[in-house]
Amino acid sequence: MGIIGSATALPGSQALRRNVLLDLISLVGVGITASVVLSLLPGVARHAGLDPVGIALLAAAPFMANLLGLFAGRFGPRTPRGMTIFRATGALLLVGMFLMPIPVVMAALATGYWISLAFSSPLQQRMWGAMYPTSERGRLIGIVSTGKAAAAGAAVLVGGILADQVGGMLVVAFAGAVGAVLALSSKRIEVPLEEDAPRPSARESWAVFRSRPVLRQVAAAQAFYGGGLIAAGPLYALVQVDRLQLSMAEIGLLGILGAVATTLSCVFWGSMADRRGSIPIMRIGSAMGLVSIVIYTFAPAVGFLMAASIIVGIANAATDMGLVSVIAEEVPQEDRAAAVSGLNALTGARGMFAPFVASIAVQSGILSLTGALVLCAAATGIGALMYIRLSQAGVPRPWSELVPAPFLSLGIGRGVRRARALVAGVVTSL
Repeated sequence: MGIIGSATALPGSQALRRNVLLDLISLVGVGITASVVLSLLPGVARHAGLDPVGIALLAAAPFMANLLGLFAGRFGPRTPRGMTIFRATGALLLVGMFLMPIPVVMAALATGYWISLAFSSPLQQRMWGAMYPTSERGRLIGIVSTGKAAAAGAAVLVGGILADQVGGMLVVAFAGAVGAVLALSSKRIEVPLEEDAPRPSARESWAVFRSRPVLRQVAAAQAFYGGGLIAAGPLYALVQVDRLQLSMAEIGLLGILGAVATTLSCVFWGSMADRRGSIPIMRIGSAMGLVSIVIYTFAPAVGFLMAASIIVGIANAATDMGLVSVIAEEVPQEDRAAAVSGLNALTGARGMFAPFVASIAVQSGILSLTGALVLCAAATGIGALMYIRLSQAGVPRPWSELVPAPFLSLGIGRGVRRARALVAGVVTSL
């Protein structure tokens, strides 16, 4: 149906329900493809003999795409039809992995897939802002995100089982074909956007991002929090395959537990964001993410990994809903796509390098697997503290306020000030 050239909201609840359904179908396709690439592809590659640095290449692919997403304002899709083309093409690239299962080619195709999502992400944010009422935006985004997470869990469960029977690459290819078909629903979404809106350059997108102080504070915290989790990602495959000798079905079970946890918590976090704002839920989510990586660090059995998967699934839902909410709270509709491109570029730059730090340290023998995971947990912990430091309005509070008075007399306040000095440069440079 295309774009309605009006700045007014879509009339009637029937149009809103239709948009929610079409948005849900499209995101189900994203959930299927992304979950297979994230959860199954590293394990498939490791079973095929790919070394830790090679797995890190796969882990870095979405962040390379996010960095290139800085150019999404100029070259990304402008309409729901354009988003359909981007997402369907990206999903079909996964079929190419089955046809050419060469590590370098796989990394290139994975990067292309993530580019299709990174370039369509700013438009998705604009569409959500235009087609969902402000008072219900968090709940409705939570609903479609729940469907996406449920599809991701089902895809990982079924894909993990099938991978042991027919081969992992065939599962990846099938997921890509399904994702391409479901992406076709996007073109029928009706949303009041201006087709001739300005196309921000990379410089302009970065300037819009920098002009939002709260968004900069959140990005700084996310740089450490997410950086630690990203660096740990390739090491998780070593824990699963090398330390615990898990089968692909067991790896798939871990993925589905995380996806189910995300599914059951998305609507809760979205509704909480409507009531209390974005910062409180990101504080909780970051603390839970830290707990999950600590469990992975010392896990002696698969049961511990199951618990970590559930916890990080809930944490991921909280941070995802929080980031969507903070963008809606802090950025006007006309600047939202540019701000998302700038934020994606920062997270992309972080994620391009983070997967290699710990992986190279392990492969070269500098650190043991456990030691590298401890390092990753330390970075995630710094990010969690930075989130805790933010007030509900997103303003940094003095570090001394976070330390109970009795502990200040023990000299902990000086330690807090030293820790602050380690991260102050990141915040001021953004």
